[in-house]
Amino acid sequence: MPRTPTRAALVAATLAASLCGGASAAGLETSATATLPGLCGIDPAVSSLLGCPQPQEPASSTSTTTTTTTTTTAPRTPAAAAVPQLQAPMPVQGSSLHPQYVPHVVVVRFRANVRAAEQTKVLHRIAAITRERIPQLRTVVVSVASVVRAQAKLEASPLVVHATRDEILHVLGSLPSPDDTFFSYEWGFRQAGFGGLWQRSGPRNVIVAVIDTGVDATQPDLAGVVRPQIDLVDGGSSAGDDNGHGTAVAGIIAALANNGAGGAGVCSACSILPIKAMGANGNGDLATVAAAIVRATDMHARVIDLSLGGPQGLDALAQAVAYANSKGAVVVAAAGNSGRTTPFFPANYPGVLSVAGSNQSDRLYSWSEHGTWIAVSAPGCNVAPLIHGGYGQFCGTSSATPLVAGLAGIAIAAHPGATNVRVTSAIEHTAKRISAGVHFGRIAAAAALAAVG
Repeated sequence: MPRTPTRAALVAATLAASLCGGASAAGLETSATATLPGLCGIDPAVSSLLGCPQPQEPASSTSTTTTTTTTTTAPRTPAAAAVPQLQAPMPVQGSSLHPQYVPHVVVVRFRANVRAAEQTKVLHRIAAITRERIPQLRTVVVSVASVVRAQAKLEASPLVVHATRDEILHVLGSLPSPDDTFFSYEWGFRQAGFGGLWQRSGPRNVIVAVIDTGVDATQPDLAGVVRPQIDLVDGGSSAGDDNGHGTAVAGIIAALANNGAGGAGVCSACSILPIKAMGANGNGDLATVAAAIVRATDMHARVIDLSLGGPQGLDALAQAVAYANSKGAVVVAAAGNSGRTTPFFPANYPGVLSVAGSNQSDRLYSWSEHGTWIAVSAPGCNVAPLIHGGYGQFCGTSSATPLVAGLAGIAIAAHPGATNVRVTSAIEHTAKRISAGVHFGRIAAAAALAAVG
């Protein structure tokens, strides 16, 4: 059942500003990292109100933003050619280390064989209003007057496994203003060893679910790539992307190649199933994402991209990941942008291919997580399409994650009978070791594809 607009409004209205942070560690790129409100880069008006630093203008030589040491080198061209330059990336939006909760919402998981009518009786006793049911997970999301009292009463019921609060999540990337771009900017494709893999032609029969802010299907570089959108935020009324994050993620995975415009997605065999689980401000919650994972799985998505996350898990989300895995889906998630080793969810769940962000020198960006729980890294700044046309540089673990999702799509297209475990294992175990002190490696596309075969 789709959520009502009032729930999304509650999430946005109660969101506290999270702080960006960068921490140097062994094997990480070091930089002086500014502390910024977590809403920087979402909307110009909000950024101005919060006093966010303005993005630097692109230059013809190496330039550095205020929050990362991202390097952007413009191709050398004659001045008379007047070739438009790709705008430099805006500051990477940092990950909050402290959970924030959706007010007056409890996520209830019932025991096996508890029928819907019995669930309703239990919820009626505490005057709970049902907002969403996820029957595959035996989970119901409800609104209550007092979370503490409702949790206590629900936990006391022999029909309930547990009742937990629902955490607010954030997308993990920042987007610049529209601009033109070139394939030559896509250094990550070359460094990750995609080579000519992205040029392979054929039907787009591998469904990749992008659970995010929606996708702008009118973006020219996504023409014919995007399936009908599922909206779990705006009551089923939204057919596009009013933030831009989901469109950028979808473009990295499957933007048209060899069409003379923009950049190329890594997987020409992939089609995008957009499931809108995050709002216009780039925020959402765990229970909605759990429901989205189930929907994606039931719609036969072979790969699920989760370029989002938060510092605290939820049983329903873990169960949703397990459900997707049991049905053969490869689940890929962003590791987080706090620059620490703190576990991030859903990336830290078993069965998830968690992704950190690496730079052109094969070192981790200072904003990327680097814990032992992370599976692989991928280039963390990539060319991406923007809503309503245009292109920009998209940085963060949100940007690294769709490279891995696209690689999984390529592997499945080449070997349709390969299991999700086989694909995930091939990507992880063929990763190229990067700097000392980091136990995981950067994806090696051609090697991973060969390992699946």
